[in-house]
Amino acid sequence: MMANDIKTTLTDRMAGFESFSIALDESTDLSDTAQLAIFIRGVDKEFTVTEELLALQPLKGTTTGKDIFNEVQKVFTSFGLPWSKLVGVCTDGVPSMVGLRKSFIEILNEKTTELNVQKDDLIVLYCIIHQQTLCSKSIRLQNVINMVAKTINFIRSRGLNRQFKAFLDEISVEHDDVTYYCEVRWLSKGKKLKRFYELRNEKADFMQIKTKPLSELRDSKYIH
Repeated sequence: MMANDIKTTLTDRMAGFESFSIALDESTDLSDTAQLAIFIRGVDKEFTVTEELLALQPLKGTTTGKDIFNEVQKVFTSFGLPWSKLVGVCTDGVPSMVGLRKSFIEILNEKTTELNVQKDDLIVLYCIIHQQTLCSKSIRLQNVINMVAKTINFIRSRGLNRQFKAFLDEISVEHDDVTYYCEVRWLSKGKKLKRFYELRNEKADFMQIKTKPLSELRDSKYIH
Protein backbone atom coordinates (compact mmCIF):
# COMPACT_ATOMS: atom_id res chain seq x y z
CA MET A 1 0.00 0.00 0.00
CA MET A 2 1.22 3.51 -0.83
CA ALA A 3 1.40 5.95 2.08
CA ASN A 4 -1.33 8.60 1.99
CA ASP A 5 1.07 11.55 1.88
CA ILE A 6 3.01 10.01 -1.02
CA LYS A 7 -0.22 9.24 -2.86
CA THR A 8 -1.46 12.81 -2.36
CA THR A 9 1.81 14.28 -3.65
CA LEU A 10 1.83 11.97 -6.67
CA THR A 11 -1.85 12.64 -7.41
CA ASP A 12 -1.26 16.39 -7.36
CA ARG A 13 1.70 16.02 -9.70
CA MET A 14 -0.19 13.78 -12.13
CA ALA A 15 -3.09 16.22 -12.24
CA GLY A 16 -0.82 18.48 -14.30
CA PHE A 17 0.06 15.84 -16.89
CA GLU A 18 -0.53 16.82 -20.50
CA SER A 19 -0.13 13.16 -21.45
CA PHE A 20 1.19 9.96 -19.93
CA SER A 21 2.02 6.35 -20.69
CA ILE A 22 1.99 3.20 -18.58
CA ALA A 23 4.03 0.00 -18.42
CA LEU A 24 2.52 -3.23 -17.11
CA ASP A 25 4.23 -6.35 -15.84
CA GLU A 26 2.51 -9.35 -14.30
CA SER A 27 4.45 -11.97 -12.35
CA THR A 28 3.85 -14.44 -9.53
CA ASP A 29 5.24 -13.91 -6.03
CA LEU A 30 6.44 -16.51 -3.50
CA SER A 31 2.90 -17.05 -2.19
CA ASP A 32 1.76 -18.02 -5.72
CA THR A 33 -0.24 -14.80 -6.07
CA ALA A 34 -0.08 -12.92 -9.36
CA GLN A 35 1.06 -9.32 -8.91
CA LEU A 36 0.46 -6.61 -11.49
CA ALA A 37 3.04 -3.82 -11.43
CA ILE A 38 1.85 -0.56 -13.00
CA PHE A 39 4.42 2.09 -13.87
CA ILE A 40 3.60 5.56 -15.15
CA ARG A 41 5.54 8.16 -17.08
CA GLY A 42 3.98 11.55 -17.65
CA VAL A 43 4.93 15.01 -18.83
CA ASP A 44 3.43 18.35 -17.82
CA LYS A 45 3.18 21.63 -19.75
CA GLU A 46 6.66 22.61 -18.54
CA PHE A 47 8.01 19.38 -20.10
CA THR A 48 8.88 18.01 -16.67
CA VAL A 49 8.91 14.21 -16.85
CA THR A 50 7.71 12.10 -13.93
CA GLU A 51 8.34 8.35 -13.69
CA GLU A 52 6.94 6.32 -10.80
CA LEU A 53 5.77 2.88 -9.74
CA LEU A 54 2.09 3.71 -9.58
CA ALA A 55 0.73 0.54 -7.99
CA LEU A 56 1.30 -3.14 -7.29
CA GLN A 57 -2.06 -4.87 -7.60
CA PRO A 58 -2.65 -8.51 -6.58
CA LEU A 59 -4.58 -10.58 -9.12
CA LYS A 60 -6.45 -13.22 -7.14
CA GLY A 61 -7.98 -16.05 -9.12
CA THR A 62 -7.62 -15.53 -12.86
CA THR A 63 -5.27 -13.26 -14.78
CA THR A 64 -7.26 -12.60 -17.93
CA GLY A 65 -7.16 -9.44 -19.99
CA LYS A 66 -10.39 -8.36 -18.30
CA ASP A 67 -8.88 -8.89 -14.84
CA ILE A 68 -5.85 -6.81 -15.76
CA PHE A 69 -7.98 -4.05 -17.27
CA ASN A 70 -10.19 -3.92 -14.17
CA GLU A 71 -7.15 -3.45 -11.92
CA VAL A 72 -5.72 -0.73 -14.16
CA GLN A 73 -9.11 0.98 -14.20
CA LYS A 74 -9.25 0.89 -10.38
CA VAL A 75 -5.84 2.56 -10.18
CA PHE A 76 -6.80 5.19 -12.76
CA THR A 77 -9.93 5.99 -10.77
CA SER A 78 -8.01 6.10 -7.49
CA PHE A 79 -5.50 8.63 -8.85
CA GLY A 80 -7.97 10.54 -11.01
CA LEU A 81 -6.15 9.72 -14.25
CA PRO A 82 -8.14 10.49 -17.42
CA TRP A 83 -8.09 7.82 -20.13
CA SER A 84 -8.07 10.55 -22.76
CA LYS A 85 -4.50 11.53 -21.81
CA LEU A 86 -3.13 8.00 -22.11
CA VAL A 87 -0.83 7.92 -25.16
CA GLY A 88 1.22 4.77 -24.69
CA VAL A 89 1.18 1.29 -23.17
CA CYS A 90 4.12 -1.08 -22.76
CA THR A 91 3.47 -4.74 -21.88
CA ASP A 92 5.39 -8.01 -21.77
CA GLY A 93 3.57 -9.29 -24.86
CA VAL A 94 1.79 -12.29 -23.31
CA PRO A 95 -1.62 -13.33 -24.75
CA SER A 96 -3.62 -11.91 -21.83
CA MET A 97 -2.03 -8.54 -22.58
CA VAL A 98 -1.98 -8.36 -26.38
CA GLY A 99 -3.90 -11.40 -27.69
CA LEU A 100 -6.61 -11.08 -30.32
CA ARG A 101 -9.46 -12.25 -28.08
CA LYS A 102 -10.38 -10.36 -24.89
CA SER A 103 -6.85 -9.22 -24.14
CA PHE A 104 -6.03 -6.13 -22.12
CA ILE A 105 -5.13 -4.16 -25.25
CA GLU A 106 -8.35 -5.20 -27.02
CA ILE A 107 -10.45 -4.07 -24.05
CA LEU A 108 -8.39 -0.88 -23.82
CA ASN A 109 -9.09 -0.16 -27.49
CA GLU A 110 -12.80 -0.57 -26.81
CA LYS A 111 -12.47 1.92 -23.96
CA THR A 112 -10.66 4.48 -26.10
CA THR A 113 -13.28 4.06 -28.83
CA GLU A 114 -15.96 4.97 -26.29
CA LEU A 115 -13.99 8.15 -25.57
CA ASN A 116 -13.59 8.92 -29.30
CA VAL A 117 -9.82 8.49 -29.04
CA GLN A 118 -8.24 7.35 -32.32
CA LYS A 119 -6.44 4.00 -32.04
CA ASP A 120 -3.52 5.42 -33.98
CA ASP A 121 -3.02 7.92 -31.16
CA LEU A 122 -2.31 5.09 -28.69
CA ILE A 123 1.17 3.60 -29.01
CA VAL A 124 1.48 -0.03 -27.88
CA LEU A 125 4.96 -1.43 -27.28
CA TYR A 126 6.36 -4.75 -26.11
CA CYS A 127 9.02 -4.63 -23.41
CA ILE A 128 12.41 -5.21 -25.04
CA ILE A 129 13.81 -6.90 -21.91
CA HIS A 130 11.26 -9.71 -22.21
CA GLN A 131 12.16 -10.13 -25.88
CA GLN A 132 15.84 -10.31 -24.96
CA THR A 133 15.02 -12.94 -22.34
CA LEU A 134 13.42 -15.16 -24.97
CA CYS A 135 16.40 -14.66 -27.28
CA SER A 136 18.87 -15.48 -24.51
CA LYS A 137 17.13 -18.82 -23.89
CA SER A 138 17.54 -19.84 -27.53
CA ILE A 139 21.28 -19.13 -27.68
CA ARG A 140 23.34 -22.26 -27.04
CA LEU A 141 26.23 -21.14 -24.86
CA GLN A 142 26.18 -23.89 -22.26
CA ASN A 143 29.75 -25.03 -22.94
CA VAL A 144 30.96 -21.48 -22.35
CA ILE A 145 28.69 -20.84 -19.37
CA ASN A 146 29.79 -24.06 -17.65
CA MET A 147 33.48 -23.21 -17.96
CA VAL A 148 32.98 -19.64 -16.78
CA ALA A 149 30.74 -20.64 -13.85
CA LYS A 150 33.17 -23.39 -12.82
CA THR A 151 36.08 -20.93 -12.79
CA ILE A 152 34.20 -18.27 -10.84
CA ASN A 153 32.92 -20.81 -8.32
CA PHE A 154 36.44 -22.19 -7.85
CA ILE A 155 37.77 -18.73 -7.01
CA ARG A 156 34.82 -17.80 -4.81
CA SER A 157 34.16 -21.04 -2.95
CA ARG A 158 37.77 -21.80 -1.97
CA GLY A 159 38.40 -18.46 -0.32
CA LEU A 160 40.64 -17.39 -3.20
CA ASN A 161 38.74 -14.22 -3.96
CA ARG A 162 41.03 -12.05 -1.81
CA GLN A 163 44.07 -13.61 -3.42
CA PHE A 164 42.65 -12.97 -6.87
CA LYS A 165 41.84 -9.34 -5.98
CA ALA A 166 45.39 -8.91 -4.66
CA PHE A 167 46.72 -10.50 -7.85
CA LEU A 168 44.74 -8.01 -9.97
CA ASP A 169 45.92 -5.13 -7.79
CA GLU A 170 49.56 -6.14 -8.28
CA ILE A 171 49.27 -5.99 -12.04
CA SER A 172 47.15 -2.79 -11.96
CA VAL A 173 44.04 -4.14 -13.67
CA GLU A 174 40.96 -1.93 -13.95
CA HIS A 175 38.60 -4.51 -12.44
CA ASP A 176 39.21 -5.72 -8.92
CA ASP A 177 36.82 -8.63 -8.51
CA VAL A 178 34.84 -11.37 -10.21
CA THR A 179 31.06 -11.20 -10.43
CA TYR A 180 28.68 -13.85 -9.17
CA TYR A 181 26.42 -15.62 -11.62
CA CYS A 182 22.74 -16.30 -10.91
CA GLU A 183 20.70 -18.44 -13.30
CA VAL A 184 17.43 -16.84 -12.20
CA ARG A 185 18.63 -13.32 -12.94
CA TRP A 186 19.35 -13.76 -16.64
CA LEU A 187 20.79 -10.25 -16.97
CA SER A 188 23.69 -11.35 -14.76
CA LYS A 189 24.72 -13.82 -17.46
CA GLY A 190 25.72 -11.06 -19.85
CA LYS A 191 27.52 -9.09 -17.14
CA LYS A 192 29.39 -12.17 -16.01
CA LEU A 193 30.53 -13.08 -19.52
CA LYS A 194 31.60 -9.51 -20.25
CA ARG A 195 33.66 -9.28 -17.03
CA PHE A 196 35.13 -12.74 -17.55
CA TYR A 197 36.20 -11.86 -21.09
CA GLU A 198 37.81 -8.62 -19.94
CA LEU A 199 39.81 -10.55 -17.33
CA ARG A 200 40.42 -13.68 -19.41
CA ASN A 201 44.22 -13.37 -19.48
CA GLU A 202 44.46 -12.60 -15.77
CA LYS A 203 42.16 -15.50 -14.92
CA ALA A 204 44.22 -17.85 -17.09
CA ASP A 205 47.42 -16.79 -15.29
CA PHE A 206 45.80 -17.07 -11.85
CA MET A 207 44.34 -20.52 -12.54
CA GLN A 208 47.73 -21.64 -13.86
CA ILE A 209 49.32 -20.57 -10.57
CA LYS A 210 46.67 -22.58 -8.70
CA THR A 211 47.44 -25.64 -10.87
CA LYS A 212 43.99 -25.47 -12.46
CA PRO A 213 44.94 -24.43 -16.00
CA LEU A 214 42.20 -23.39 -18.40
CA SER A 215 43.25 -24.50 -21.85
CA GLU A 216 40.20 -22.78 -23.37
CA LEU A 217 41.54 -19.36 -22.42
CA ARG A 218 44.74 -20.04 -24.34
CA ASP A 219 42.83 -21.09 -27.46
CA SER A 220 42.26 -18.11 -29.77
CA LYS A 221 39.54 -19.98 -31.70
CA TYR A 222 37.61 -20.64 -28.49
CA ILE A 223 37.92 -17.04 -27.30
CA HIS A 224 36.92 -15.44 -30.59
